[in-house]
Amino acid sequence: MRSEWSVQVRTFLVRVRPKGGGTGDTQLQTSARDIFREEENMAVAEESWTKKYLGEVLGVFVLVFLGDSFVAYAVSGGKNGFLAGLLAAGFFWGFAVTLAIYACGAVSGAHLNPAVTLALALRRGFPWSKVPGYIGAQVVGAFLAAAGVSFVWNGLIYNYEHTAKPVIDRGGANGIESGLIFSANWPHPLLIGHNAAALQQDPWWVGAGTEIIITAILVITVLGIIEDRIPSAANVAPLAIGIVVAALVGLFAPIEMASLNPARDFGPRLWMLVIGYGSNAIPGPNFNIWVTTLMPLVGGPLGAYIYDMIVHQHLPVPVGPDVPEPAPERARARTT
Repeated sequence: MRSEWSVQVRTFLVRVRPKGGGTGDTQLQTSARDIFREEENMAVAEESWTKKYLGEVLGVFVLVFLGDSFVAYAVSGGKNGFLAGLLAAGFFWGFAVTLAIYACGAVSGAHLNPAVTLALALRRGFPWSKVPGYIGAQVVGAFLAAAGVSFVWNGLIYNYEHTAKPVIDRGGANGIESGLIFSANWPHPLLIGHNAAALQQDPWWVGAGTEIIITAILVITVLGIIEDRIPSAANVAPLAIGIVVAALVGLFAPIEMASLNPARDFGPRLWMLVIGYGSNAIPGPNFNIWVTTLMPLVGGPLGAYIYDMIVHQHLPVPVGPDVPEPAPERARARTT
């Protein structure tokens, strides 16, 4: 659809067209075509970014829906569920990441994670103007996924909450014992607890430091897997990244549930507000949102800087007729 601005331009060109045609008329027609063509190109570009945003919504939905579905089963499925174990949780989260990348990677690049988006903006020339859109799309996808988990697993979750001793009150002191189905938490509410004694066993600096370290490891390995200076099979990358996530979640979830992803944590917290968790959602017990949502935003860029300093800058720059010229932003990232 033409914008009002283009209609005004067309009207102006018609009004000033010289009588009798001639060179001036031809130049004005050419200018009009150029303006309209430029506007169409801008519209196509904007449509392309819209598709990327929707791709991120889809990818994060797949990721969080599958991952949280396993947690819902593990937590509310009684002994049979919890015996699935944290290593199995790691496997399912890794599997979810792999499928999410396959689902939207061709459209949006499958960032799926604000920490990754921020790292790519800082070190790989991803447009800063698109960062809010990507992060917003990721949070929306996670919110919708949490709503989907609540819908699909509602019966099992309800039974778990109302057969627990004492009964779980979503907005009460023990509400996080079912709330952990949706969001990450520090400390792990079921393994370590969520009272003052738990904080002595797992102080804030352990949770925050763990989240920074494992998110940095995630970004380091992701950048290594997708490294453009080393030929690799693109279709294998989602599987490799999924394995990394599986290892990190399986090993570090006992500490603070291994968030790794601010959108995966914050989006479901918004849904938790809708279904009655109150302050157990935001800011969470012991204000744990700052550990599980904010610390990955520190770890992601840190991991990117470490990778570039130790690995990326020392790799040979690819050359040859089939290698495209790197964008200026990426060229700067390689030399800084």
